[in-house]
Amino acid sequence: MPLGRARRGAILKGPSGFVCLAYAFGVVTACGARSKLDVPPPLPPQPECETSEDCPGYADLCAPVRCLDSDKYRGILPELPEGVPLPPRVCFAPTVVACDDADACTSDTCDSLTGACAHVLVTPDLDGDGRHAPLPGTKAGDPGSCGDDCNDASEAAYPGNTEACDGVDNDCNGVVDDGAEFIPKDDEPIRISGDIAPAGPGGLAFGSDSYLAIYAGGSEGADMYETRLDVSGAKLEPTEQRIALQNADSSGGPIVWVGDRYGVAWQDRRDGDYEIYFTELGATGNKVLVDTRVTNAFDFSVNPDLAWNGTEFVLAWQDRRNGVFEIFAQRIALNGTLAGTAVNVSSGFVLPPFDAEAPSLASGQKSLGVVYASGPSGSQELIFRSLEQTTLAPIAGPLTVSVPGAAAVSPQIVWNEDRYVITWYHRTASPGAERAIYATAVDEEGKVLTPPVRISEPTAGHRSRYPQLLPLGDRMLFLYADDRDNNQGYELYSRMVGADLIPTSAERRLTTAAFDSIYPIPAFGPKGDVGVLFRDDRLNGTQHVFFTRLGCVAGN
Repeated sequence: MPLGRARRGAILKGPSGFVCLAYAFGVVTACGARSKLDVPPPLPPQPECETSEDCPGYADLCAPVRCLDSDKYRGILPELPEGVPLPPRVCFAPTVVACDDADACTSDTCDSLTGACAHVLVTPDLDGDGRHAPLPGTKAGDPGSCGDDCNDASEAAYPGNTEACDGVDNDCNGVVDDGAEFIPKDDEPIRISGDIAPAGPGGLAFGSDSYLAIYAGGSEGADMYETRLDVSGAKLEPTEQRIALQNADSSGGPIVWVGDRYGVAWQDRRDGDYEIYFTELGATGNKVLVDTRVTNAFDFSVNPDLAWNGTEFVLAWQDRRNGVFEIFAQRIALNGTLAGTAVNVSSGFVLPPFDAEAPSLASGQKSLGVVYASGPSGSQELIFRSLEQTTLAPIAGPLTVSVPGAAAVSPQIVWNEDRYVITWYHRTASPGAERAIYATAVDEEGKVLTPPVRISEPTAGHRSRYPQLLPLGDRMLFLYADDRDNNQGYELYSRMVGADLIPTSAERRLTTAAFDSIYPIPAFGPKGDVGVLFRDDRLNGTQHVFFTRLGCVAGN
């Protein structure tokens, strides 16, 4: 697809196919249909050029302007206004390099210095494996997708590759680690946070060769930190580096690896009230982008979540600029610039004085899915909406997805092959709704595929909380906290759940220390490992951030 040019000294085709002459000395003629407003007043006679060097555009080899005999080209020259003589020699471009390769998947340009055409694919290859990501809204490998890489964040994922137990859909069949399960490693959890208690986790992702953990802590206000971890979870120097360097509270830290960099978002109080910020980090955690302020509105903007749609980051957060908390979203280009404007995705679906809170965001095949909590305290319900990926315009919803009558909190949404899966826990019980974790599945058009179903099994008098899902295509890894062990708090558990939300494995206990182990944040690591960042109070009830692992065990 060539980039069109409108320049002096070039012959361009009008909509009817005829040729128009653009003089180098200011004569402008109209191409296409004319109206009275298009006809310029008579112009004075134009001076004659002597050599091509006299002509602007002479050095542009894509549309080289030359000083040529007007008689020779009189048949293709435009008609001049009455009284304007045609000089014997005029500046114009008799030829223009055509670079259109008729391929919708390339951006076609011409180098003015050499006259050579370049055809660059419009989709990226961020992981450097030679395969390109599909266009947003398309499935990898489908006609018109312009890319067949089903995971452009991993060089181990591309069509025809051999499936391995490594946390990646290696062969792009839609299934990660076909048939495998994830079993807790024998190694003891590792404390990540230093002397900054109380501390809590913000985000975890695995990059090219290491994990990057984001967390916040501090006894006199919170600061946000990053620590890089090797494949076993051991801390790599330099440890515990502050991300936001201003003397102000900052926390959050959802993090996404996109193949050559991390995107990170957080809430920050450097501006007086809390605003949402974004930055990008290199593979070693080094900042490659200055802190980008995403919000600039009255009152608090907090609780960000971050997704990647294949070409852009998308942020969602709760925002009180209009007097109650609502959910806003913002697209962010790969280079960190804001794309478009912030969109109120809960507009009309929050009833004052009730707030919309705790947004969770996921990127589907043709849409973005967002879920949030809204309603009176003690009986909040979860609202689902799907949005167009490149405009954030609504597609489906609002749809209430939780069980009525119970306080549905801590929502999470993931995209699993062909559907959104939403999970949450009930803070209060209601008839038929225990204090357990529930899940439901909906498609991109808001159709419920699986009604709410319980996926944890707390024993009598106990409860499950803080759910997290890792999608695997035909199934999901489910992590959560449960206090059934009477160990002075919660312990972490995991189990496998099918795409139909029916559990397919027993519940496996991940932690054994006294006091709370909560807020698990999982991320696929190397060789099928799943790293888990979480808050742990085992040190006499003091809140710290710890890391543990599960290992991939290949199926039969």
